[in-house]
Amino acid sequence: MFFKRIFLMIFLFLILAFPLRAKIIDRVVAVVNDEVITLSELDEACLPFFQKYLRGVTDPIEEQRIIRKIRKDVLERLIEEKLIAQEVKKYNIRVTDEEVDAFINDIKAQLGGEERLQEFLSAQGLTLKDYREKIREQLKKMKLVQGSVRARIVITDEDLRRYYREHYLSEKNRVYVLAAIITSSEEKIKKAAAELKGGANFPAVARKYSDVPGSGEGLGSFKLEELTPEVRKIIAKMKPGAISPPIRVGQNWQIFKVLEIKEKATMPFEKVKEEIYQTLFQKELDEYFQKWIKDLKERAFIKVFI
Repeated sequence: MFFKRIFLMIFLFLILAFPLRAKIIDRVVAVVNDEVITLSELDEACLPFFQKYLRGVTDPIEEQRIIRKIRKDVLERLIEEKLIAQEVKKYNIRVTDEEVDAFINDIKAQLGGEERLQEFLSAQGLTLKDYREKIREQLKKMKLVQGSVRARIVITDEDLRRYYREHYLSEKNRVYVLAAIITSSEEKIKKAAAELKGGANFPAVARKYSDVPGSGEGLGSFKLEELTPEVRKIIAKMKPGAISPPIRVGQNWQIFKVLEIKEKATMPFEKVKEEIYQTLFQKELDEYFQKWIKDLKERAFIKVFI
């Protein structure tokens, strides 16, 4: 679970770092302590969202409303990134080449090998050297966040046993192994569904239409409670090998294939104690990160000009 979250964060970082192709008249849009964020930086980060959400919009008033909303949301993330980067510099956080290598090897395994990694980098317009530096900077931030937050997390034996009683003391605990086609394009998802209905190979269709590399080979294992309500309702009725109809989840369309259903029998507490600890730790880590970043913002000088 931890790696999946981190991988998505790296993936989002790369998407936000997509190179800007339009010429922008620059100005300062925010001051964060003694550093600034410019309009060109902001619109570079916004560009993928402009391309996605402004497609087909012809009303100039609606266009400006969407642009303002995207800029506001993305600027908030850039301010947080700037604050974290300043803390990294303040505490001189370092990441070794070995740590970068290990992380890239994990990503390579997730994507399905060296060739898929190169395809991923090529799609993002990145060299391996550039990607390594981006990974290094992100790992520094992760180290800082975990180091700053970890000391505040206390998980007692009673916490572990309570979770065990609520989630493991049942006859069976069903886990779904899923693959998926995920795209923001309704046109793409309709074409994918038509090809699958005609008997096309699911991974091949995913490689053709999915916005998420490797999703057609597998997303991982999920309990129903970990899925969104829209997805959960459909997946619960599916058998191994079954393929779902297109499902709208937020701004994306998704088609799922159930690769396997595992029936996890109740295990003794001592055998699952560490697993429960990691689950609770990640939950606490997420909650404390929000508190930690809020505290950083309250202590910082932040001025926004848009």
